[in-house]
Amino acid sequence: MTGFNVLDMLNRTTIMAAEKTEEYKEITLDIENIIVTNHNKYSMDEIQELATGILLAGGLQQPIAIGRVEGEYRLISGHRRREALLLLIAEGNSSYRNVPCRYKDMTELNFRIELLCGNTFNRKLSDHDLMIQAQEWKEVLQQARKEGSLVLEKGKRVRDYVAAILGESTGKIGQLEAINNNAVAELKEQMQEGNIGVTSAYMASQLPEEQQKDIAERVEDGEDIKSREIQDMIEEKKQVVNALNPPEEEEENKIEQEQKRQSVSDTDTTEDERENARRLHALKMIEKYYIYLNDEEVNILEAMLKDCKRRKREYALEEE
Repeated sequence: MTGFNVLDMLNRTTIMAAEKTEEYKEITLDIENIIVTNHNKYSMDEIQELATGILLAGGLQQPIAIGRVEGEYRLISGHRRREALLLLIAEGNSSYRNVPCRYKDMTELNFRIELLCGNTFNRKLSDHDLMIQAQEWKEVLQQARKEGSLVLEKGKRVRDYVAAILGESTGKIGQLEAINNNAVAELKEQMQEGNIGVTSAYMASQLPEEQQKDIAERVEDGEDIKSREIQDMIEEKKQVVNALNPPEEEEENKIEQEQKRQSVSDTDTTEDERENARRLHALKMIEKYYIYLNDEEVNILEAMLKDCKRRKREYALEEE
């Protein structure tokens, strides 16, 4: 892959929608040889109706798009059609085992981008689908950065690119990421079923697991839980945390005072020790505010850690 930008990927909409490009070659594959990767996690419905339509039409009216990656024929688009064909085969229509396809050779990263383009632009996404899409695009763009095929514009974050591709605000993408990272499986399931929206799911994901499960159970039973009620739970949680822990500023002051005491009152303290105390203080502050780091800052910290380990090896210091 020589390079790409977000506009290039957005411009693939027409190509993927039509599944027509000179790069693709026609091939007929046994359905068992078409590999479905775990990157396709989206909801599929009305499979029986689709199978009936295929049967009445005498077969697929459009070939399935395939990416050949290291000799494997991986499904890019046509997941519902594949499921419909499997249903027809299970009902005794074995002639549908041979599937008309179009394929082209590609790298792993190329494949994931093609798959995402097809799912992003060729289907209506539910909130749950959008959450999965946001995570998948983030992973792909981060991998593209590592491989050097994507360079972020100055002042831009990966989240900004994900939001542009999906046509959503960066705030909503941040909420979806928080849900994906923090919500329990039961809560995500209710979101997938359409029983709870993004805002309420995001707020609920900030609660302890037991409270999240309780909300999910109540929603499943048909209860309409308002955002205000969830917000009240969050405020109650904050009050409990504040009661158990010193206020933030007081905690910071304690750390600063301790560092000052170590560096000033101890007459044996060397300049190196004072510098190490300053470094330790900075690290403690990062630990408190790590959730506010953006992708670029995390990458910088990871690079710094890697460099520190390298220097430690060079200095022949024993690894802890």
